[in-house]
Amino acid sequence: MEKIAVFGGSFDPPHKAHVQIAKEALKAFDLKKVIFVPAYAAPHKTKQYADISDRIEMLKIALASENPDKTEIGLYEARQRRKVYSYETLDHFKKIYPDNEIFMIIGSDSLLDLPGWKNIEYLASQYKFIVAKRPGAVIEEGTKFTDRCLFIDKETEDISSSEIRGLISKNDGSVLDFIDEKVYGYIKERKLYI
Repeated sequence: MEKIAVFGGSFDPPHKAHVQIAKEALKAFDLKKVIFVPAYAAPHKTKQYADISDRIEMLKIALASENPDKTEIGLYEARQRRKVYSYETLDHFKKIYPDNEIFMIIGSDSLLDLPGWKNIEYLASQYKFIVAKRPGAVIEEGTKFTDRCLFIDKETEDISSSEIRGLISKNDGSVLDFIDEKVYGYIKERKLYI
């Protein structure tokens, strides 16, 4: 059975660590592909800063140089035009790929928050998680749902979208350490995050 991972998030903006996580997951777990799913309105966040159409365009730019057979953008949540919960999204992709095993990529910080997720017992019973280690998020023995997790060994860069938005608003060129140059070009052209 082939494995497909769903990678949801605001991607506001998408950054190099998002792409790095997908690459590490593809390699570590022999995935058929990673589907990036931008949230129309993320359940755990109060607001999005860029419009969904801009976030989709930025993702397309960020993934342009990646293997198109291994990465794609799923528009399920964007088309719902509402808050969509993870169990709904994974059920949607399970219907599309009934013969594949569906995983969800999350950061280790999100693993610690899982008990508060909507319908988490159902979600964790049906699907497994691929966890990207984030600096500062300590997973202790006995952390709930670790039995449903595969861990990416390599720790990802410590990049947060909010820090990136701060650098952009200050017109700080060091932001190019964290986001693709073409994504930054799009941000400047569209005057996002200023």
